[in-house]
Amino acid sequence: MTAPSHGLAAPPAPAGAPRRFCRAARGLRRTLGALAAAVLAAGILASFPACAHAQEGAAGRTLQVGEADVWGLAESLFADGEYYRAITEYKRLLSYFPGSAHETAAQERIAQALLLGGEPRQALSHIGARLDTAPEGERDRWLVLRAIGRMDLDKDAPFLRRRGNIEQALADLRSVSPASAGYPEASGFVRALEAPPELPRKSPALAGTLSAVLPGAGSLYVGRPAEAALSFFVNALLIAGTVTAFQEHQGGLGVGLGVLALAFYGGNVYAAVSGAHKFNDGAQAAYLEEQRTRFGLVLERGKIGAAFQHDF
Repeated sequence: MTAPSHGLAAPPAPAGAPRRFCRAARGLRRTLGALAAAVLAAGILASFPACAHAQEGAAGRTLQVGEADVWGLAESLFADGEYYRAITEYKRLLSYFPGSAHETAAQERIAQALLLGGEPRQALSHIGARLDTAPEGERDRWLVLRAIGRMDLDKDAPFLRRRGNIEQALADLRSVSPASAGYPEASGFVRALEAPPELPRKSPALAGTLSAVLPGAGSLYVGRPAEAALSFFVNALLIAGTVTAFQEHQGGLGVGLGVLALAFYGGNVYAAVSGAHKFNDGAQAAYLEEQRTRFGLVLERGKIGAAFQHDF
């Protein structure tokens, strides 16, 4: 038989102890989480007054933009050639500061900016609206501006097509009051256009005749040497080819080359006549621009020429 042990044996652990321990741990975690959340919430609530004061402080620092600031920005943009941005600022000035001392100047600048920005039709629309309501003392300046706009219309078109616009511009300049500061320039320009000197001219009939006699000669007469050389070479080649074909009894080839030679021959005559018209057209357009510059009826960056200079 085995002798009985005299040591003390540990009492057996209750069967539900592990579960009670886990439940206690979970409860402790929930308690700590709730405590942390409460501390965080308290901190956030404590910071609200500071945030509110910060917002109030930011709201208290309102940026003040005055009439002079808007005008100065618009003028700066205009002088830098930022015409469309300048127009936006001039319009802002007119909208935010009705009755401004710069109102007339801003309206004029808008017209100038549109013209300098290559929008003469929009400029003329703007000018027309101002002319309808302009007081007597301001009409002359608007008339000069409208004349400039009309002369800028279709500027790349042949001079003959622009003649109607130029006549309307002259009519505006004739309406400028003798008491106006710009009257000497306006009237001088009108006289220069009404009685121009004898301008360089090429006869279309003579140019066509010369090219009919000798292909390329008419083009050389109107100052187009490269065109003249090409015309002479092509026509000479085709004529020589036609003659050679018939001499070699190649009638079909000769007829084909002959038709082609006639087409190029006619084109050579037409090119000479057209070149004479273009030469005359260019001489008239050059004279117009020369007189506009002479009498200050041109737009420059940030200002208008002598007939329309004005410091705002």
